[in-house]
Amino acid sequence: MEMYLDCQGGISGDMTLAALSHLGLDLGPLAGMLEEAGVPCTVTVREECRAAGPGRRVDVDWPGDQPLRHPADMTRILDRLPLTESARGRCDRTLDALVTAEAHAHRIPPEEVHFHEVGAVDTLVDIVGACWGLETLGAERIVCSPLPWFTGTINCAHGRLPLPAPATAWLMQGKPVLPTDAREELVTPTGAALVHALADAFEGAPAGTLRRLGTGYGSRPSSMGLRAWLVDPPGAQTSGGREIVVQIETHLDHLTGEELGMALEALAEAPGALDVLWLPGTGKKNRPAGLLRVLCLPRHVEEVSGLVFRHTHTLGLRRQFLERRVLPREAAQVDCGGRIVPAKAYAVEGRRHARPEADAVQERARELGVGAPGLRISLVED
Repeated sequence: MEMYLDCQGGISGDMTLAALSHLGLDLGPLAGMLEEAGVPCTVTVREECRAAGPGRRVDVDWPGDQPLRHPADMTRILDRLPLTESARGRCDRTLDALVTAEAHAHRIPPEEVHFHEVGAVDTLVDIVGACWGLETLGAERIVCSPLPWFTGTINCAHGRLPLPAPATAWLMQGKPVLPTDAREELVTPTGAALVHALADAFEGAPAGTLRRLGTGYGSRPSSMGLRAWLVDPPGAQTSGGREIVVQIETHLDHLTGEELGMALEALAEAPGALDVLWLPGTGKKNRPAGLLRVLCLPRHVEEVSGLVFRHTHTLGLRRQFLERRVLPREAAQVDCGGRIVPAKAYAVEGRRHARPEADAVQERARELGVGAPGLRISLVED
């Protein structure tokens, strides 16, 4: 499922969290997760209605003074949270984007960035809540509208700054924008970091079937909110057997035969991988090379991508969303050389076929002392 973020009213961390809550995300576990990681806080959700219609607002509070936190402190907190690999990857990318932007804005090394006006607890709640929430709601792909352009000034710990603020402006580079007459901060550094790290595409409108709408309002008195749509994209799972898959590819020319074999075996056994293919060829400088292609469902794309990096040490991946058509199938049993073995049953043009599982055929062939091809059978039932 996709999520379309309509940012014409702006985007911030608390607006994003409020929109996800309005979509149906239960924020109850969020404070407990953070407290277990050493960050006690309370997360309050309330209904709110402004110009964009009914929505929600989220407020975050914490007891006493908070310590000054640097990126390493934030990373240690994230590492203690019970997140999936996909949600943790989204958190890491968002925090890294925010730290890099703040370092550029203040002309300091990233490790010297400290969270003050962006608020360490606010930042943690917003980033963790958004990334965990997207995972919980099943948003496998994030599509964002063009960002609103705004002007004016804002007061912060570093004095009076032009809008967009320097960190926000750095993160907005390369993103499509639309002009507005706003003279207030519509896109905050955390909001820009979420867009920078999580958006898979920028489009002027959602494409597909609109399922649910959530509207999030922020602490600023802006009448517009962030609207988040859950969308079934064209070609998503239907009764006809169409579904969206992700094709991950990379060219490899640096692995030995032993290393490549171990990598292919590890990827083939990965829970999220649907198929693994190696196409040998010749690469640059006439080196023996090949194309590694892995298919997975969108919800597993980050985990599978991480496994490709781990087992190949490639420096880059190409990822495409594709539609595929799959036939309905069911578990069955067939007679294979005098023994009943498990099989897959399916129908083509009204005729039913059953194909025994390859491992079962191989095991039975060893027992009979024959070649496996001789036992491959396809039973047809009218």
